[in-house]
Amino acid sequence: MKLLIPSHCVVMTGDVQRVLLLAKQQGLHIDHIELGVSPTQYFHLVADTTLRLSSNLFVLNHLSLGSESAPDLCIDYIGAGSHLTSSLCPAVATVAIGVAGCNGLEDTWWYGDEQRRLIHLRALTAQQQRQHLTWLLSLLALDFALEDALVLSRAALNVSRETWPRDYRDFPQPEPQAIYRGVAPFALLDKTSLGLYPVVDDVRWIATLLPLGIKTIQLRIKDPAQADLEQQIIQAIALGREHGAQVFINDYWQLALKHRAFGVHLGQEDLLCADLAALSAAGICLGLSTHGYFELLRIQQLAPSYIALGHIFPTTTKQMPSKPQGLVRLKLYQSLLDSLPYGEHVGVPSVAIGGIDRSNAAQVLECGVSSIAVVRAITQAEDVGLAVSQLQRFLPAPASVTEAGDVK
Repeated sequence: MKLLIPSHCVVMTGDVQRVLLLAKQQGLHIDHIELGVSPTQYFHLVADTTLRLSSNLFVLNHLSLGSESAPDLCIDYIGAGSHLTSSLCPAVATVAIGVAGCNGLEDTWWYGDEQRRLIHLRALTAQQQRQHLTWLLSLLALDFALEDALVLSRAALNVSRETWPRDYRDFPQPEPQAIYRGVAPFALLDKTSLGLYPVVDDVRWIATLLPLGIKTIQLRIKDPAQADLEQQIIQAIALGREHGAQVFINDYWQLALKHRAFGVHLGQEDLLCADLAALSAAGICLGLSTHGYFELLRIQQLAPSYIALGHIFPTTTKQMPSKPQGLVRLKLYQSLLDSLPYGEHVGVPSVAIGGIDRSNAAQVLECGVSSIAVVRAITQAEDVGLAVSQLQRFLPAPASVTEAGDVK
């Protein structure tokens, strides 16, 4: 990765280096990032592809811009006395920092057809605007997604220069999605009730694993047209009750609601069509997948029963929308989860997922997560009983469960 800074704002180079060194202290790799001078008046992030970025914090030479193509992304700071704004290139993707909105000030941008907003209350001084841009560039060079880079850049303004943001009170709040309105908090879980968390694609696995002491399991059937889909869900729920286990149904929330499942697990895309209010009213536990800071902070506003963090390592069991997060980012996400309110307590139960097996389970748990989800480590094991026993040794014995949200 190359981060090329235009000569007219090369003074930012030292500030970027300080942010990268702070990132290195957290365990993030920075040796692959090379700083240099941009051949144009735009910032350049050069990897497999090149992202050209402009900001209105710096005076640009309008004459020379006539020979350049438009940037890929504009970062416009409101009230910064801008000299070149996205209004001169309306087709360019733009992030507007510090827009006056209904709930305070907002940082806003478009993600596909969705307008996303981070809500905060404090206008930035000129110095803070440059600090924000420095963090944003550094985080993009570290391969954080734009939405996560924007969340962290804003949070960094609320801590000292030598501190990586960790406490949720320092973070901006993503604007809640409309589907969150009127949804009561979901049933709470005792972190110790999760234990080892297998994810399986057939109810026969549930019948095999629950007698081995598994107390949390997920049925994830990928084909919605599978002939015995509903029957498998009915059997899975019955097995969970028989063994006093927490059985989560992936995706098929209507059937889970119909047959009063213990829990439902949904991905980010599934939230848009699920009747969250009905699930909450029925006392069904809800687990949600996340892939970074922005998603984590946004879905926390739903008060789910647990939050899944992933995928941690490369996996072939599911087509993933993001790159592997790795252990360092997992630990950073977990530190944020540990500061979030959860009912009358602090700290949201978490499940790490993606490529976890006996060789790396201990390292994953050292990051502070409540549970580890496994797939191939069990379903492809030569001796399933031995695989379960070996993985369970990494975790404390789970608490017993009677009903959703009622942990003993």
